[in-house]
Amino acid sequence: MTRSSGFSVRALSAFLLWAVAGCSPETDPLPYYEAADLTPEWLSPGSAELQSVHRVPDFTFVDQDGTVVSRGDLDGTVYVANFFFTSCSQICPTMRSNLARVQDAFLHDDGVRLISHSVAPEVDSVSVLSAYARANGIRSGKWHLVTGPFREIQSLARLGYFVDLDDQTGYDREVIHTETLVLVDGRGHIRGVYTGTLAYDVERLIEDISILRS
Repeated sequence: MTRSSGFSVRALSAFLLWAVAGCSPETDPLPYYEAADLTPEWLSPGSAELQSVHRVPDFTFVDQDGTVVSRGDLDGTVYVANFFFTSCSQICPTMRSNLARVQDAFLHDDGVRLISHSVAPEVDSVSVLSAYARANGIRSGKWHLVTGPFREIQSLARLGYFVDLDDQTGYDREVIHTETLVLVDGRGHIRGVYTGTLAYDVERLIEDISILRS
């Protein structure tokens, strides 16, 4: 599912809003995202509004090492979330290569992690995810490939990350997924949304991670 044009418009809008609000020393350099329309909102550190800003809800999945990964395990870290499936031959290889750039940029920073949720959990078992990780240089503990009940993954995508997935997914049906990458800060707030197939957006993602880690 291609959404590049929409993200380009949002990226431009975000830049213009940053030029007006983000340059103020009293606001955070990166915006917050509170709703599915992905309108960026700049807030001041310590402001009352931060108490009610949207947070990614709790989740519990299993990664390629058979390790349980929850939202709580990611608290205090900056992480990048996306959705994929191992047999995807369309946008996923490009996204994987771009996410590998993020992994390599922060390989020795324990405060940065990646989490890729399978949208075909009925075929992406732990053993399949493990083989995929080995074949693609995905580092255990740094980049989690997670599987779990599809409905839970779908709900997390839509309600947690504001990413839409199609209802029909699986081994013997058409799988419709997304190019979206979501940047989440150490408190579970969404701080950036990017098109994972665009090199420019991935560079911007790396820069924004550095801002959150500074």
